[in-house]
Amino acid sequence: MPPAPDARPGIRPPPDTNPRTDPVLDFPDRDFGALSADDYAVLGFMGGLEVHQQLDTRSKLFCRCPAGRYSERCEGEVLRHMRPTLSELGEYDGTALMEFKTKKEIVYLLDRGSVCTYELDDTPPFPIDDAAVAIAVEIAQVCDLNLVAELHVMRKQYLDGSIPTGFQRTAMVGLTGRIPFRVPHLGVDRELTIRQLSLEEDSCREVSDVGHRITFRTDRLGMPLTELVTEPELRTPWEMQAAGRLLARAAQATGKVRRGPGAARQDVNVSIAGGRRVEIKGVDNHRRLPRLVHIEAYRQLNLLRLRAELERRGVAAAPLVLPAKGRPWDLSPLVADVSRLFERTRHPAIRVARRHALTVCAVRLPGCGGLLAHRTQPGLNFAHELRERVRVIACPSHREFLIHSDDPHGGVTRARWREVRAALRAHADDAIVLVWADLDDAATAAREVLLRAHEATVGVPAETRQAHRDGTTGFERILPGPDRMYPDTDTPPLPIADAVIERIRVSLPETPWARMDRYVALGLPAAVAHRLSGAPWADLFDAAAPPGGTLARRLAQSLAKRVPYHRRRGRARGPETGRVLRAAVRAVDAGEIRVEALDRLVDAALTAPGTDPDPVLARFRRDGGTPELERRLDDVVARAGALVGRTPETRLRWALGEIVPLVLGQVDPVVVRRRLAERLQRVTSEVAS
Repeated sequence: MPPAPDARPGIRPPPDTNPRTDPVLDFPDRDFGALSADDYAVLGFMGGLEVHQQLDTRSKLFCRCPAGRYSERCEGEVLRHMRPTLSELGEYDGTALMEFKTKKEIVYLLDRGSVCTYELDDTPPFPIDDAAVAIAVEIAQVCDLNLVAELHVMRKQYLDGSIPTGFQRTAMVGLTGRIPFRVPHLGVDRELTIRQLSLEEDSCREVSDVGHRITFRTDRLGMPLTELVTEPELRTPWEMQAAGRLLARAAQATGKVRRGPGAARQDVNVSIAGGRRVEIKGVDNHRRLPRLVHIEAYRQLNLLRLRAELERRGVAAAPLVLPAKGRPWDLSPLVADVSRLFERTRHPAIRVARRHALTVCAVRLPGCGGLLAHRTQPGLNFAHELRERVRVIACPSHREFLIHSDDPHGGVTRARWREVRAALRAHADDAIVLVWADLDDAATAAREVLLRAHEATVGVPAETRQAHRDGTTGFERILPGPDRMYPDTDTPPLPIADAVIERIRVSLPETPWARMDRYVALGLPAAVAHRLSGAPWADLFDAAAPPGGTLARRLAQSLAKRVPYHRRRGRARGPETGRVLRAAVRAVDAGEIRVEALDRLVDAALTAPGTDPDPVLARFRRDGGTPELERRLDDVVARAGALVGRTPETRLRWALGEIVPLVLGQVDPVVVRRRLAERLQRVTSEVAS
């Protein structure tokens, strides 16, 4: 498939564009799991991660409220409205302007046990928390970053309401590091480049978002967290998953980060050839990550195909953007107020809208006929992109608020569509979008429909998107730019003493990649060592101190199977398990217990009531003779006589199932099978004679 030429030669691409400008428009649509690494290379797939990890400190970052204290109690409410501020260069950030258009009322639910006047910007910030700085420096050194000499706190604008001050305080800790990135089952063996690590305060927890009112809880607000940012050098969805897990393990290796739901989240940056960086926010599950980025890659490809079709139709130069002030239907022939045409309609949602005196607005998209049904994501089309933009910015509170002329099941009759087209003086190849809301929201919705349709002529808009459980994404906001950052004049620079850095350096924990190397040296296969190095039960493996070779491999596999099983049932015990497991491994290595009993030994060690290994091992030790085996064989053979009419093989399998658990670890299973088969054959012969 030859690369397509750049459709806009001579125009300097924005800094967030993919370096390849040749979209492969004829690349076939395929489901997740059907593409190889080479296929993603043809697409020009690029990915990067921003991994946020809460730190396990007693206090919040810029005040002394307790960190990690979650509450459903509400002892007060604060209502706020946000407005953008100018950057140092006298410019507004585009994201801040977009959030301002939503006209949100922001409600904060306060619990005085977890929040103070600092979070509400009524008190200057306290000195930055020393414990949080030390943990951030430790994570930076684990990732081999170049540390800054001083922490300089910056303000980052957030007008979505998640931070009551309208900005987040953040400080750079380290820059430009490289860590080993080895994933044997993917054939990956290289270094992963870390662009930066910053220390910042967490945002509020969202409770609800309906119409123009959004509600937050402030208990999580201000908790310290780190943000690790990689370079966009991940080339497949599986590499992105592996890199996310690696960075999570690097932070967790310190033992000073929080675990559990919401404690670690990653923002995922994706682009393909001809596209632009799109950020998927708050992905909290590594298992869902590959499907998400695969679908986003194809969403961008389908948007680029849509752009190519618009260019073929000559729509690319259509002036669709309206002035920010005034009613759109008074400013452009592309918009009309068609409320009167729907005074009597059978469409249920529009009928309810007119009953509440909502405005029905029609928007004409020249030359776009049939393109609103163009597929973008599984089960979704380009009209969904328009609908999401209207939902987020115009904030209609009703569930259904948009239909279009390319939907044969929209519920509007052909006669009514003809009337709407006449009101807009639309041609046969034009698409029509109907939106309904109150007067101001309908005006905002019309502008956003035209703006998003205009962006389709550019290709892929740089935006932030929400992750959905099915792997699809929805619009959240346009991608922030550098104009939202400016220095925090309330916080002085904080020098990081060399003595502090050295004290942290000499006590650094073992890194996941060093642990993997140690396991490989122990004789574990690379794939097994990779899985074990990041597993929660790796400390149990180390506590058992296996000698290496086959026994180490069998123990790693057994722990991988049995530990999750018992933890799901709440039966796995604490540190005392390591002592019992270590004694069990020594007994197997010494030949006192056969290796076939290892799974059962791990079960017994994980659920042992105490730290004494002798009662556990006694059930599996060799008995040193055969009288007990002979007695058990006689008993099982006698009971096998009840299986009258069954085949010899069936009787043997039943008998093995009865006796093997009783002698597991004591006698070779091959010997048991042979002795049992001989006795059953003898009994069968005696009965026949």
